[in-house]
Amino acid sequence: MSENSKQQMIITMLAEGNPVWFVAGVVNMRSHDVYLIGKAAGYPDKFKLRRAVWAARNQTRPLAA
Repeated sequence: MSENSKQQMIITMLAEGNPVWFVAGVVNMRSHDVYLIGKAAGYPDKFKLRRAVWAARNQTRPLAA
């Protein structure tokens, strides 16, 4: 699993309401590291996390010329 997809999975799980300790257990990381990744995306504000997940899923692609 690439680092970027792992971070996205962490952000998604936090946005779904899973606690940091649970997410850390699932992705096999320290709780503090999971917290820092979540905080960079807006944790503990679930609205900001959901926007981050939505933005990652709906990235705009350049139009073909």
